[in-house]
Amino acid sequence: MTPELLGISWQELLTLAGAVGVICAELRAIRRDIARLDAKQDKYNNLQGRVASVEATLPTLSGLPERVARVEDSCASAHHRITEVQNEHRY
Repeated sequence: MTPELLGISWQELLTLAGAVGVICAELRAIRRDIARLDAKQDKYNNLQGRVASVEATLPTLSGLPERVARVEDSCASAHHRITEVQNEHRY
């Protein structure tokens, strides 16, 4: 089957074939971009999940500095009492 039977010239046929090639290349590029964006979206979703889990643990850590200060005071008081008891036994 020759292009003349279809009513088009060889030049038109080659132009059409070139256009089809360009369209196919563009479609491949679009598919690559979509795959890349899917990967980025998965990373973002994973990050969002991790941030949510960290935010869920923050309320339990909110009073941590005060609790540490109380423990340090208690420890200092206990060391002071131990030192007093040790000094009493020396005399």
